[in-house]
Amino acid sequence: MFHDPKFWLAIAFFTFIALVIKFARASISKSLEAKSKAIAEEILAAKEMKERAIALLAKAEKYAKESESFAAKLLKDAEDEAKKFAAEAAEMVASEIAKKTAASVERIKIEEISAIREIKSRIVNSAIANLSENLGKEMTKENHEQVISKALGDFEKVI
Repeated sequence: MFHDPKFWLAIAFFTFIALVIKFARASISKSLEAKSKAIAEEILAAKEMKERAIALLAKAEKYAKESESFAAKLLKDAEDEAKKFAAEAAEMVASEIAKKTAASVERIKIEEISAIREIKSRIVNSAIANLSENLGKEMTKENHEQVISKALGDFEKVI
């Protein structure tokens, strides 16, 4: 047994393992502890980032809700303003139509009066012309009736 090289190889191997464990154990444990600390720090950092992200998300959602309510308010105000402008425009159009109608009626009355004056003037001028034609003639009852009927005929032509 002590002369067998396999025996001595096995003792050397186990001795080597024992020495490696004895001397490398501190180094390996330090390395593992450092690695576990780094992982723990990364987990803490990830948790903090997650909390910040949740806070930012809440803030963004709040901002979105505020923006939506502000936009709705703007739309409502714009609709109210548009209705107000439409009502004012309709009122102004109605007022302008009333003014134009009144002016047109007044103009028609003036033209009517002017036409009546012109007709009266023509009748008077026609009557004067007939009278001046017939003044030189002797007026008999027949002539008188002819002058009246001619004047009435002229009056009908004028109208």
